Amino acid sequence: MPSRTEQHAMQTKPMPSELIAAMAMVKRACAKAGHDLALAYPGTAQAIDLATLQITSDPCAGLHVAASMGVVQNLLPALVGLSAELEKSALLQSAAKSRELSRHAEQLRSSHEAITAALPCAHQLVMHRSTSPQVREQLAKALTRSLSLPFLDADDAALTPEDALGKLASLHGALASAAMALSHIGETMRELAPSRQDTMQCDALAMVCRQVMDNDQALGERADARQLAHKLLQSIRLLTDATTVFTDYVVQGLTANRGDRHALGLASSLMLATSNSLQTV
Repeated sequence: MPSRTEQHAMQTKPMPSELIAAMAMVKRACAKAGHDLALAYPGTAQAIDLATLQITSDPCAGLHVAASMGVVQNLLPALVGLSAELEKSALLQSAAKSRELSRHAEQLRSSHEAITAALPCAHQLVMHRSTSPQVREQLAKALTRSLSLPFLDADDAALTPEDALGKLASLHGALASAAMALSHIGETMRELAPSRQDTMQCDALAMVCRQVMDNDQALGERADARQLAHKLLQSIRLLTDATTVFTDYVVQGLTANRGDRHALGLASSLMLATSNSLQTV
């Protein structure tokens, strides 16, 4: 569990690039929520400003919002899309391969459920104890309306900021399980891939899955706050990008007639995305 000292170190050291981008997104969301609250509760405008500032300036607080948005708005839809395409592809394969692809689709649905079950810890808003309960509740509701996510004041859930941050490690464990399922899908699709470019995409997916599982192992050994922020957001982004590209340019290729332009122009997209992502540390 991260200590206050570790959280302070996370604030004073340079932030990971993933968190910098995520905090900008969080700031926009909080600004809109704060504006709506100020209009509805003009007498608490100053307190609301202080609460939103705390979330948008504290990486530990912003991490919860960023992780929620990344998983719900990007990763989970990508997993649903891949599962649906696997079911379509299964209809065109032999009986044995059809059962295998359907089994993979079911594994993805199980991964989706596991990530969803772990998400409540990311929906806990961590705000300074000096912020009044009324303002904390109002800001949580405003962000819920703004982002369509079920945010809850961490104080209402009887969680300290340290507890809330520590529980995010369990969310990464669910991401690692999804990475394992994706790696198995890549192995199967490699056998069905019609071209060398498609096998390269399978190799790139394997690289992403390995990185996510390595991230999870590192967090299990010593999950300090800065490592958690970097690895959690990196894993969410990698899995989202890899799943989306793999779905579009490999799995859909089993049910569509693709031309040379598609194969040659887009074949390296996941490889490039993977390379760029893993170089950003």
